[in-house]
Amino acid sequence: MSTSTTTTAASAPEPWQAIAQRKQAQRASLIPEAWRIPEAKIREYTASPTANVLHVPSDCGILSSLDRQITESYDAIDLLALLAKGPDAGGFTSVEVVTAFCKRAAIAQQVTNCVTEILFESAIARAEELDRQRAANPSAALPPLWGLPISLKDCFKVPGVDASIAMIHFAEKPSTEYSALPKLLLSLGAVFHCKTNVPQTMMTADSDSNVFGRTMNPNNRALTAGGSSGGEGALVAMRGSVLGVGSDIAGSIRIPSHCNGTYGFKPSANIVPYAGQANPAADGLAGILPVAGPLATSFRSCRYFMQLVMSSQPWKYDMDCLHIPWLGLKPPAGRNLRIGVINDDGLFTPTPPQKRTFEEAKAKLKAAGVELVDIQLPNLMEDIAVAWACFGMEASRTALGYIAAAGEPKIKSVENIGLTGGTGMTIEELFAWNVARSKVEAKHRDLWVSSNVDAYINLLVPHTAPRIDTWTTVVQALWNLIDYPSCIIPTGKVSDKDVVDPNGAKFGDADRALYEQYTGPEDFKGAPTSIQVIGLRQEDENLSIVAEMIDKILNP
Repeated sequence: MSTSTTTTAASAPEPWQAIAQRKQAQRASLIPEAWRIPEAKIREYTASPTANVLHVPSDCGILSSLDRQITESYDAIDLLALLAKGPDAGGFTSVEVVTAFCKRAAIAQQVTNCVTEILFESAIARAEELDRQRAANPSAALPPLWGLPISLKDCFKVPGVDASIAMIHFAEKPSTEYSALPKLLLSLGAVFHCKTNVPQTMMTADSDSNVFGRTMNPNNRALTAGGSSGGEGALVAMRGSVLGVGSDIAGSIRIPSHCNGTYGFKPSANIVPYAGQANPAADGLAGILPVAGPLATSFRSCRYFMQLVMSSQPWKYDMDCLHIPWLGLKPPAGRNLRIGVINDDGLFTPTPPQKRTFEEAKAKLKAAGVELVDIQLPNLMEDIAVAWACFGMEASRTALGYIAAAGEPKIKSVENIGLTGGTGMTIEELFAWNVARSKVEAKHRDLWVSSNVDAYINLLVPHTAPRIDTWTTVVQALWNLIDYPSCIIPTGKVSDKDVVDPNGAKFGDADRALYEQYTGPEDFKGAPTSIQVIGLRQEDENLSIVAEMIDKILNP
């Protein structure tokens, strides 16, 4: 483990490039030689600007047939069942499962740059210890996540490694304790095998930084992998992790899930422990609360994650967590689902791939007997303005201070997003913001109650993953503002049917500019499509039931 160079108050800070070079060299050194793809092969795999690299783990010759079976054939729930069986009953050891995912994460890293901190050695050592304990006491009950490798967004703290959150300022300063959620997951038997990349400031949809560089979208390297949990999205899409943990304050779980084609679940605030994470904003900052939640290869894995966390008295790990237990609710009986459909947001027209996938999803739901009810969101522009005002509450002064202290430049997407200017809020403006937010919450509560629905569905955004450093859409932050849980269900990929419609945009110049970024199925080949399912505040268990029912209809 490298340590930061000591400087006196009078000396100049070490050049940021030297720190970044050490961090990247250290990361590379932790990939075993046998797990490294030859440079010539990497160049071959990534030669096309729009290369799809999802096939690389299976094709590169590093994984054994057992590794491929473990990482490709099962979701988290399947693997936990096979781990519980053990090898004598046709299952797996923890070492087999953890090693397979470490190898696959190493491969994913080499073609997408999705990993920040490599924990392979400690993960395999923990797996060995779990297997030894089980062999010594084979009749003992296993905790629910026993032996399962789980990846963590870089902001979660793990002792002995950095939580640098894409800022040179925090690099080479290893954490000394676990964040609340990893501590809970560890108590349930989880094994942490890596941490994943985020963007500088953790407030853009392009996971790029001066510390670790840019994460590439494995479906199409010309498109963004999303942010701020972009490394997590890319790793799960590559099946270098079957279950990972991200965070979300304006779409940071759902955007990478949408961009990379994974499932993702944004809980309500204070349901899943969030405390103890590295933070680029000022401690105690008021406003929209960030949340932690899962990204996974199946929806039922996301639901099981929520079940385990809510059943484990999370307030013992984070004092802000609500005492809302998992109740074991059942699907609605004796009636069909009633789903509110937000066909568009009144601001932006869905591009051809998203329009097609949403129409197909509605047709499948209707054919399955689901009652669909049109929902028109009121005054969305005003609501988004309230959310956006929150993100500028302190004018990013804390994050900018960290950037300036290290002497590093701002990355392009940070410059583009427009959150680093302004003067911040006065105390009177903060009071007014709280009033405005309450009005938005009440308006949407009334809409939900009057609609009498089990959930809403819509498009997270009107487009697929866009080109690198071009994400500008913020409508997904509405559900953070009013604290409604929401999740992403993948629905497919861009198709040859998704031809450009030059007259498609219908909401004015801003809509047309965004709509025209889609230039056809060849440029966006492989880009995932998805829908979003939205529930009522603090009704996370209900949402998980309804979303799983919808997923089974859309992805039988």
